[in-house]
Amino acid sequence: MVRIHRSGPVRPCSELLATAIGGSRMAGMTAGPPDDDLLTPGHGRPGRYRGSAERLGYRLLHSHEAPLPEMPVVTHVSEAVCGPHHERATHSHPVFEICFVLAGRGVRTIGDHRTVVGPGDVYVIRPGEPHGARADPQDPYHFFVIGFDPAWIALRSPDGPARTPGADVRMAMAETSALEDEMRILDQRIIHGGDGAEHIFRRMLAELDRLESDPRKRALTVIMLQALIVELLVFVTRCSIANRERATGSFRLRAPVRSEFQQLLQWMQARLGDPPSLAEMAERVGLSPAHFAVAFKREVGQTPLEHLNELRIAEAARRLVADPTAAITGIALDLGFSSSQYFSLVFRKSKGCTPREWRARNAVSP
Repeated sequence: MVRIHRSGPVRPCSELLATAIGGSRMAGMTAGPPDDDLLTPGHGRPGRYRGSAERLGYRLLHSHEAPLPEMPVVTHVSEAVCGPHHERATHSHPVFEICFVLAGRGVRTIGDHRTVVGPGDVYVIRPGEPHGARADPQDPYHFFVIGFDPAWIALRSPDGPARTPGADVRMAMAETSALEDEMRILDQRIIHGGDGAEHIFRRMLAELDRLESDPRKRALTVIMLQALIVELLVFVTRCSIANRERATGSFRLRAPVRSEFQQLLQWMQARLGDPPSLAEMAERVGLSPAHFAVAFKREVGQTPLEHLNELRIAEAARRLVADPTAAITGIALDLGFSSSQYFSLVFRKSKGCTPREWRARNAVSP
């Protein structure tokens, strides 16, 4: 195991329990213990629960199953504080999972591979992959998990390029999945150094906790959840790249000559409205997707998705000023964003202001 470096002391799971349970009685959340099938990821029955589930080995369970019919790519999002006797028998499901351990320790079994996990560890479960878990009785773990249904990731809107909430999620997951493949080949199923993922998971759960029936408010929740999923996947990708380089000591292949990446960036610039897949980009420089993701990060300083979004936002910023009459929604959709709201979210994160504010600040006087 690689030693985890944290900004502060590692606290036992028991010390976090009071904070985690605080405010657990929320309107609309299930009051009684959940059925066993509520804990089966991807079962398709909408439900949410927050409270104790001692019978099932959880001191605290905060779970959302099939939370958004509008965004079926997300099958479940959960936080669990395990008790000393928590154990999940070996099982499998048709969804892709990302798990993050905040505190405590446990043993994860994936196929025939048995690994001890602890604070800061991230691991990926693939669809159909047999896996199980057992908490450390002395320091039971506290973890978060999110599930994705891969059948929905590749959906495209009927009127053209990928503009559904799954579009950017698909690209981000391709990066994570390719790098996880490489880590598995290196016999490194655990991604270390994931400290910080807790905040992304908590923001996801907070969005789902306040989910309302008003269609307009639900649409905003979908947009926020999409942005948070992309943020989580990019975060895991960065951790995976760092782990890969630690595992190999260095980048084992010769880095592609810079001209190849210059040509690739020019080609990406021409594909902003129909963003290329990770596999397409990798093929253009003659690398596997996993090697390409690492090489791109080393060469450019960003993951492919981060750079693609930067190119799209730069082009959007240019168009907003060049044509003051152009509709913001039109610019967003033309650059492959799923909606003007999601575009505004990504734009604000990059530029520190909304598209409308950017246009006003940079308006050219007649």
